[in-house]
Amino acid sequence: MVTIWLICGDGIICTASGVPFVLTTQYAPSSAICLAFGETHQATTISHDNKDCPVSHVMDLQDACQLGLIARYGNGYDSKYEQNLQLISFRQLLNTANKNLLNQLARAIMLNRWNIDHRFCSRCGVATTAHQHEHAKICPKCRHHAYPRVQPCIIVAITRHNPTTNQPQLLLACHTRHKDSGVYGLIAGFVEAGETLEMATHREVFEEVGLQIGSLSYFGSQSWPYPSNLMVGFVANYAAGEICIEPNEIFDAQFFDIDKLPKIVSAGTISHDLIMHVLNQFSAES
Repeated sequence: MVTIWLICGDGIICTASGVPFVLTTQYAPSSAICLAFGETHQATTISHDNKDCPVSHVMDLQDACQLGLIARYGNGYDSKYEQNLQLISFRQLLNTANKNLLNQLARAIMLNRWNIDHRFCSRCGVATTAHQHEHAKICPKCRHHAYPRVQPCIIVAITRHNPTTNQPQLLLACHTRHKDSGVYGLIAGFVEAGETLEMATHREVFEEVGLQIGSLSYFGSQSWPYPSNLMVGFVANYAAGEICIEPNEIFDAQFFDIDKLPKIVSAGTISHDLIMHVLNQFSAES
């Protein structure tokens, strides 16, 4: 039997309890994508709430509907064996799913989007075919191979001590798209062609808030399906400069005392983890 997640954009079909729905079929439809790593395409097993949940494929919701594997009913969806299914976005699952499940979901969303975006060759426009043993789309005419691409992004927590009170501080910024909610996060951005992660971090900080930072300390990374990013986190000390925001990107940016932080990004994101890491470090030092 084959198990399949159903994806639409950045959302996944879930049960009424908010758990990703697993469709079970005897054979994988041709439009389903194997989620396994490597070139063997063996079935994967993910863990959710301390239970093993075998999921081997992902499939676009529209394709599943066209094949009659699931049908829209009212505001939700029904399958042969489960009713009242809902489409829930990846962001909504950040506070309820464990990291292992989130990583698998991010992979599923990325591979599904890649499959949709590469149904035709980017060089000659001919319909592509799927490689039998690895994740690749092959053009039968010009033989161009299109593989899933990951876009590296940096995110950095910048610290200093208040020049007046010597209190530890963290630089937080409110992006223009969050100005109504008042949520603050960290400086982040895409790595440009030809850049190292370190170069991108220094450039993004200077472009967005006009500051210079010292050496970087690696924190960790997170797969982020918007659209297919790998967020790489760092901690850095403030070195020089006055805050000068880039108004098209940043609505506000300030150094906040760690005991007087504004509303910050939600748990489940590497931004939140980085902020908590800095707070714990300063608490341990005091």
